[in-house]
Amino acid sequence: MKKNTQKKAAYMWDLMIPLLLMICILPLLVHLAVYRCGYSQYDWYAADDLLPDFYCYYKSYFIDIVAAFALIILAFRMGLYKEDTKQIRWFYPLFVYVLFVMLSTIFSMNQTASVHGNFESFESVFVLIGYVVLAFYAYQMMEHEKDYQIILYGVMGISGVFGIVGLFQVFHCDLMQFAWVQKLLMSAEEYETYGGMIEDTFSGNNVYLSLYNPNYAGIVLCMLFAVLFVMALTETQKKRKICYTVIAGLMMFLIWYTYSRASLLALIVVIVLAGAFLKPIRKKKKLWLLPLLLFAAGAFFIVIDVAGGSKYLSRMIDTNDREPLSSMTTEKNGIFLCYDGTDYRIWAENEQLYCRNLTTEDELYADMGEELSLPMEDDAKAVYIQEEQPEILLYLAETTLTFIRKDGTYYYKNFAGKISSMSDVKAADLHGLEYLGSARGYIWSRTIPLLKSHLLIGSGPDTFAELFPQEDYAGKIVYADSPDVVIEKAHNDYLTKWVQTGGISVLCILIFYVILLRMGKKKFYLADMDSMQMRLGLGCYLACISYMLANLFNDSTVQTSPLFWVFAGIVLSAAG
Repeated sequence: MKKNTQKKAAYMWDLMIPLLLMICILPLLVHLAVYRCGYSQYDWYAADDLLPDFYCYYKSYFIDIVAAFALIILAFRMGLYKEDTKQIRWFYPLFVYVLFVMLSTIFSMNQTASVHGNFESFESVFVLIGYVVLAFYAYQMMEHEKDYQIILYGVMGISGVFGIVGLFQVFHCDLMQFAWVQKLLMSAEEYETYGGMIEDTFSGNNVYLSLYNPNYAGIVLCMLFAVLFVMALTETQKKRKICYTVIAGLMMFLIWYTYSRASLLALIVVIVLAGAFLKPIRKKKKLWLLPLLLFAAGAFFIVIDVAGGSKYLSRMIDTNDREPLSSMTTEKNGIFLCYDGTDYRIWAENEQLYCRNLTTEDELYADMGEELSLPMEDDAKAVYIQEEQPEILLYLAETTLTFIRKDGTYYYKNFAGKISSMSDVKAADLHGLEYLGSARGYIWSRTIPLLKSHLLIGSGPDTFAELFPQEDYAGKIVYADSPDVVIEKAHNDYLTKWVQTGGISVLCILIFYVILLRMGKKKFYLADMDSMQMRLGLGCYLACISYMLANLFNDSTVQTSPLFWVFAGIVLSAAG
């Protein structure tokens, strides 16, 4: 009898491996991959589209492999033990979502990108389907207390590793800076070319862990904090309570140093909801302690930030300090721009450069080779020069732009030497709020007009950059600080999904979120936390809420989304 019990326990441990791989191994997977993004075909991108990737490429394929094994296990399990299969109706919205992901891939504007993933994302069709598989797997396989205990061990393990890595980064000693670490992430030949590129991604003491972007680190840390915070509040054994509290506190400390405002907001929501959901806190009438604790923690971190140069506080409130350049177009008879509400025309004629105020008809000019001071700004200027062909160099809004005339029409010449037309693009009117959210408002204003064309089927996974109006050089000068930057995401998961996989797919995701929220509230609100299933379930529930909230300002990524989908499956399993 004892032997059979041991076999059963070992079997259950095996079933948890796919989930543990997503929680513990995937976040740490960093290795160099060199690929071609295929954007060289566009005027707005350089001729050389060979790019290095450390953080997404191999994570993407790792998700594919683990999800495939999970699907095989599910098929055997549901085929052999039909009586143990849980009801699947909660996942109907996700099954419809998968259908539209597949349809969007079939009709994708770039099937190669949609099938294999592309450009700083690598969320291919297989990755998106893999997320659903992982959530369904967690839902079906989580059955016993030991299953939840094993997952908690995984959460604590990755939290401990991230805690160590994050502390090194806080104190300006990022492990990725060391040559011996970088040599583990690439071949000797690759190190000669790409060595040193990792630590140059971010400067200062931003915590990004092994996830590339501090925003992604903030989301993951917030989800881990939610689980550990609930465990700390509900634990009765003193030593364990101290352990959970210390690790949760470390996660909160590192969240601060991601300098991510979305993660900070999600953190506050998690703390407040934990106090509202837990019966012991409500029963002992200690809910009033939460605002006090938040205030004390806020005061503590503010003191730390001020001592460190107010790096965080300086980003807390967005101010509209953008240049008042609202449009710039290239046409046959010149370069037309609107600056601070005034329209101007700049053109070259008979070896002279002209600038005309189209409202007052005032006109300035300079001979070829002479600098022409422009009326838009004190330091605005232009010069008409003769290189291989005549060029107009325009310095405006702290940016130098090069223009040429070809076949009787003016064109913008980008950093890679390609010529491109500047034209007005469709944009939603945000009433001057485009600068909000580190100029996320600008990206949203250019994304919203794309939605009506993708109500049913999207442009395909990982094709956002190709659909976004990259020729909006004036907008990128003002809000992205460079006309040549590539906008690869909407910085809002729901907008990105709508564009890439269609409006119906977003509706399906939102329906699933509502199901998740309602089931979680019904099961965990003021319930007795007398089992690991209930405690971990509530922690994962709050983690999912933090992810949904943070993704109003961030996108789904291979760094953050696998943890969410695993937690979503755990919540439904615990609440079912």
